[in-house]
Amino acid sequence: FFMATVPAGTHLYHGTSKSEPVEGMEWLAFEPEHALIFARPRGEPPGGPPGEGDGDEDEEKGERIKHASGHGEEIVAHQLPLNPSSAPLTGYLHTYAPPSPLHLLYIDGLSAGKTLNGTLDTQDLLLLNLTTSPGSPMGGEYARARGLCRLAETLWEGKIDGVLRMEGGFEVILCKFEGRVERVDVMPVRASEGPGVRGRPGRGGKGGPRSTMGGWLYIQAITSRYHGIGGGRVKLDYSHFVSAFAYERLDLWTNDVVSDTPHPRLTNASPAQLDEIKGAVTDMILQSSHRREEGEGEGEEEKTNWQEVADMVVTRYSSPLHYLHTNQKVRSNKETFAHYLTTLLHPFVAPSARNITHELLRCTSQVVPPLPLPPSPLPLLAHTTIHTVASQICSTLLSALDTTTSSLSRSLAPASPPPSHALELVDSLVAYLRWTTWKECGPCGDEEVCFVPIWPMGSVEEHRAPRCTREEGVGAGYWG
Repeated sequence: FFMATVPAGTHLYHGTSKSEPVEGMEWLAFEPEHALIFARPRGEPPGGPPGEGDGDEDEEKGERIKHASGHGEEIVAHQLPLNPSSAPLTGYLHTYAPPSPLHLLYIDGLSAGKTLNGTLDTQDLLLLNLTTSPGSPMGGEYARARGLCRLAETLWEGKIDGVLRMEGGFEVILCKFEGRVERVDVMPVRASEGPGVRGRPGRGGKGGPRSTMGGWLYIQAITSRYHGIGGGRVKLDYSHFVSAFAYERLDLWTNDVVSDTPHPRLTNASPAQLDEIKGAVTDMILQSSHRREEGEGEGEEEKTNWQEVADMVVTRYSSPLHYLHTNQKVRSNKETFAHYLTTLLHPFVAPSARNITHELLRCTSQVVPPLPLPPSPLPLLAHTTIHTVASQICSTLLSALDTTTSSLSRSLAPASPPPSHALELVDSLVAYLRWTTWKECGPCGDEEVCFVPIWPMGSVEEHRAPRCTREEGVGAGYWG
């Protein structure tokens, strides 16, 4: 969980069947292609046309159906009500901008993915204290949003305006449109013009082309955001965040998720453990508001951007580790292996005055500052986390270097393979890190994207080995 700020003037998009300004709680997208999925005429839900019935309850039901159907539920032509009029069916794409910054709780991960494999755990199990599922994940989406906004108003004392989440694109659940955003444009969208939902994502009808939810431009828009929302449209506070990974005695990895890699879940956490983390989220929100009120946020540019520090660690060691892990030429020759490690660690190792403590300090400090010692205040979680990972990388590479050079000095066959222990050290480090840089596709063609499963699209194979693909190549089945 992070505190997020959307700067004033940032354009956000809302697709709907109505031309009137939005009131109350609703969703906003950062990409217009995302919002266009919802910019369609509103069909008649079961029980009568929208607007008939008992007021708010009926309206909420209709909006829930509308929001659900645009997020991956299968819609085919025969399921839509017939239009008695010959006039073109029209939806609307609204553009909004906040006159002042929006303060949001960012729930990390694919937290807007309506799945049964843990994407909703931090909301349903932790924040909302749900002990039973509200039916299908999709069926409970409107109630989930309402619950989060009730927390924002009560427990969190109105200190946040809503929640930031990710699915196929980043979205904001804004708890109240009035006073927080202003409409700057509304554009009619004819049903035949916008990106439609032509069958189940990634599967076409018999004899027909495959189709993807939202169309190809939507896929291109969301895959361009792998490394961030972009354009300074969201600012995260990397100095103060809450992570379940920081809590001991949590069994996160024993669960029912089916994937090619382990995935964490909160299903084994006790109520007391969940309450502890939820309390930390509350403290973070209230303290962030206090810092804003006290003017402590004015020097934000002077804060350490821990994301950039983490990126620097990855940038320095991603390619060398991949090379040592996969290149058979270097892995089969002890002298070549030792030479590569010696060159990589040369700035930190003095061959004539070896001292592992000094070497580890030099190597780690090159990418992250040393941890403060008592009586200084405890380091931030981000500082501790990055320092721990950097230290693990440096100590592993130094150990692999020592093992290989010691073997080399005793060997009469420098062309023999490196010691198996040295190779195992590198391989274990790569398995421990599992960096996403090692899954990237590389440059793709102009009409291709590097595709990984993003709810509700994608296959198990695309998660295991993402690849450059065109629209017709997008798979399905990963999310069940």
